[in-house]
Amino acid sequence: MRKIDYPYRVRLPGYLGKAIRDTRKRKGMTQKVLADLTGTSVKFISDVERGKNTSQTDKVFDLLRALGLIVYVTQAPLPENKGDIR
Repeated sequence: MRKIDYPYRVRLPGYLGKAIRDTRKRKGMTQKVLADLTGTSVKFISDVERGKNTSQTDKVFDLLRALGLIVYVTQAPLPENKGDIR
């Protein structure tokens, strides 16, 4: 698994899922612990980490908050290829 360099551009659900999985593992958390912490299920955590499309963005933001990740939305261009996951 390729290490994520922050900040990086989130272009697809899989990129956000990778950030969640990478951070969860770095913190030594299991999917079960994260699910319990956020009131979701292990299946939901697994689906998000695999980049499965979901309309439950409120729960995704719960995961981000629980892991201490922050999402920025900006009109300013980011450096080319900075942290893009290919």
